[in-house]
Amino acid sequence: MPLKIKEPAKPLSLEEIRIFTEQLGIPPLTEDYVEFLILNNGGIPSPNTYMIPTHPEGFCDIQVFFGIGRDIEADCLDWNFYECTLVPDPLFPIGNSSTNDLICLSLSGETRGGVFFWDAMVELTEFPSFANVYKIANSFSEFVENLFDYQESAEELTKPM
Repeated sequence: MPLKIKEPAKPLSLEEIRIFTEQLGIPPLTEDYVEFLILNNGGIPSPNTYMIPTHPEGFCDIQVFFGIGRDIEADCLDWNFYECTLVPDPLFPIGNSSTNDLICLSLSGETRGGVFFWDAMVELTEFPSFANVYKIANSFSEFVENLFDYQESAEELTKPM
C-alpha cells in the first residue's frame, strides 16, 4: 500500500535541510529520509502500523513524522532532538507513536540509516541506554515500505476460511 501523508508541512529544499543539520551539529541525514522531508516535511502517515520483531508487543503505530518548522512545536525535528535527551547517540527522533514512543533514524556508525523503535515505557536504570531500543528496519525506505494498515490486517485475520 503506497504511503499517504496527511497534514504535510511546507516543502523544503536540500539547502534548508543541510543548514538545519549543521545548526544541530548532527551528521547528514540519509538520502531516503532527505527525499521524504523534501516531499512531505513530516505529517501523519497512512498506513501507520509497523512490526517490531524483537519487542514483546510485536507492533506499534506511528502517529506523526516530525518535520522542520511545523506548526506544532512537538512535531518539529529540532524540538524533539533537544527534548528527547534519553535517546542514545547515534539515534535521531523522526516520529512518535500514539503512546509517546519514538521512531529514530541512526545517523552514524554500523547502524547508520537503520530505523529504531525507542520504547518510552521501559524503566531504565542508566541514561541514555539501548535497553529500550529495537531495530525495525535497515533503512527509512524499508520502514515506509513495510508500514501496513492495522485495521485491514485485523480484518484479514478474522475472515472465515
